[in-house]
Amino acid sequence: MSESISPVLSSVAEAAPLASNAPGRLVSSSSLLRLSLRWSQIAALSAAGIVIAAGGAALGVYSSWNHSGKIARGVRIQGEDMSGLSRSEAHKRLSKRFAYMSIDVETPEHSYRVPLAALGGRPQIARVIDYAYWYGRAGSLPKNMIRVLVERPSHPMKLPIAWDKKTMRRTANILQTKYSQPGSDARLQFQDGGLQVVAEQSGRALNTGATLQTLQKKYFPGLSHIKAVTMPVTPRITAADLSGTDTKLGEYKTRFDPDQEGRTRNVHVAAGAVDGSILMPGETFSFNGRTGERTWDKGYRMAHIFETKPGAEKAEVVDGLAGGTCQVSSTLFNAVRKTNKNNGRRLKIVERETHSLPVTYVPSGLDATVAWPDRDFKFRNNFAFPVFVRTEVEGSHITISIWGCVPFESSTRLANTTS
Repeated sequence: MSESISPVLSSVAEAAPLASNAPGRLVSSSSLLRLSLRWSQIAALSAAGIVIAAGGAALGVYSSWNHSGKIARGVRIQGEDMSGLSRSEAHKRLSKRFAYMSIDVETPEHSYRVPLAALGGRPQIARVIDYAYWYGRAGSLPKNMIRVLVERPSHPMKLPIAWDKKTMRRTANILQTKYSQPGSDARLQFQDGGLQVVAEQSGRALNTGATLQTLQKKYFPGLSHIKAVTMPVTPRITAADLSGTDTKLGEYKTRFDPDQEGRTRNVHVAAGAVDGSILMPGETFSFNGRTGERTWDKGYRMAHIFETKPGAEKAEVVDGLAGGTCQVSSTLFNAVRKTNKNNGRRLKIVERETHSLPVTYVPSGLDATVAWPDRDFKFRNNFAFPVFVRTEVEGSHITISIWGCVPFESSTRLANTTS
């Protein structure tokens, strides 16, 4: 090694005297500059070679992954790690966790466990896996290589849910039926010798539209429950509406033959159906609406009725179901008539027909025939307060009275008659 260095040292020593003159000094600097440039080029070429080699290796790694059919590292779908999985493997893993989910629909009173599919929810597993597969494959090559080979953080993706509106509404209606309670209006009843107010009961209902909106807005795969939107159902008639002085506004009594068993039974059944009818201001009473169709199952029996046969000019008396019901409707009509006489026609007769033959229980022309479903007796309450009907059948008489729940300040201005 010393032999190879000596000639170099000797040459340097011989060149040293030249350092005293300018030309010699310039030649030496130029030589050193060329030497320095040569080493810089060598270093640059070496670095470029290293970069090219590394880039080639990286490209090889990326190309191998790109053709493997695997999902990139760090990709997570709804918390599930998809790194290195094929599409089918990813689909199997997500399906196991998310394909058959259920959710508790909670109300203040009950909780209903419902499969997500029954609520119309469809996890879009294939769609999100397709998106995950193309992460690192779609886009430019440099960007893809950086995503796959350089970036290390997690790449979270959400599992989207598609909602079938028809299925949602069908299940929501089923929940509505299970949850809802209609409540009950306040009512009047005679008890312990007097008129008592039975308080109303509030109902409840499921607001299906708002509940479904909440579900779609807040649900994500894995959510265990949502709060349903409920609402109270306010009774139409409250105890406050029925407060006041109970004032008898009008009354009428008729007589029947209690030995006629079928007819007597029909009077009792029809009177019971009418008893307790309440009319708020502006409402209309319908006799047929109150009794419904008068059938054997409801307790009506055969008795004399008026019937006009086809082609006949006059009606004749025949046996028919619910005979005697018209005595109840006629007695009620006259109770309304008495009320109007005493209080200025506040109960408007909306519909009434007379029989084709005279009847014995009311004066001529003061009857009100009814026949299901065509002939009805109706009247409307034009008082500013509720009115109600009270019936009483005792011995051979039926008495029907019209009462008003009259505000205290108005009670003294109304007639209180039993005649």
